[in-house]
Amino acid sequence: MKTMNEEMNPYRMTDETRKKVRQAHLGKGEGKSYKKYYGKHEHRVVAEKKIGRKLRDGEVVHHMDGNKLNNSPDNLKVFRSQVEHATWHSIFDNCVEVGEVVRP
Repeated sequence: MKTMNEEMNPYRMTDETRKKVRQAHLGKGEGKSYKKYYGKHEHRVVAEKKIGRKLRDGEVVHHMDGNKLNNSPDNLKVFRSQVEHATWHSIFDNCVEVGEVVRP
């Protein structure tokens, strides 16, 4: 498949070019958004490694400490849906003091 793709699209980005582009963009943002890993949100890549499979459509990755830059596997929780994620927030956001981390 890779050979066919290269033949049909000779101008596509090579792995080497992708790495160069990635390096050029690293550290350029304001640090207010999710980190990226080759175009994917890094926390989703880490969560997939943690659970041993690709995330399914609709699954949501939550940062337990609220810090979207902390992509430690222990800080990530996968919810089956946005509804499940919102339910978690409705329960735990109201009973947590500022700075306290709850791990149900």
